Amino acid sequence: MKAHLALALVAGLLLTGCSAYRLGAGNAETRSVEIRPVRNATPTPGVHAPLQQALVAALSADPRLRVRAGGETLDTEVISLERTAASRSPEDALITGQFRVTLTVRCTLRSADGKQVRFANRPFSASAILGAAGNLAGEERGVLPRLSAELAAQIRDAAAGAW
Repeated sequence: MKAHLALALVAGLLLTGCSAYRLGAGNAETRSVEIRPVRNATPTPGVHAPLQQALVAALSADPRLRVRAGGETLDTEVISLERTAASRSPEDALITGQFRVTLTVRCTLRSADGKQVRFANRPFSASAILGAAGNLAGEERGVLPRLSAELAAQIRDAAAGAW
């Protein structure tokens, strides 16, 4: 009998403690973010444009963030676009069957007044594997929207979680 009473007491405490739990961020309020134009520090022209579009789309889709002028400022710079050989097996050191393309950016998120820095010069990167058949430069340009969307999601998550 005492075991049943103890079990009921523990169950009651657990249910009472869990009744106030709310899934999600709790008191999260919508914050405004101004996305400044993405800068390109690479010798490859045009790599910043897909990222600019992806950032606007990703941050606009998050209910915790509102994209508009005058909010927190997000500065983003594309710092590298690298293509490295990825051989199909360790024995094929000179025969490249695939390439890994990696896009790396650096971001800083500041408060609207510029006095607080949420994160500074934080690197983000995304990679894709391309086959060695065909026009590699064209394939790189074709994969940029996918890499940009992945980077934008990483940046969005960091911006929304940085508070």
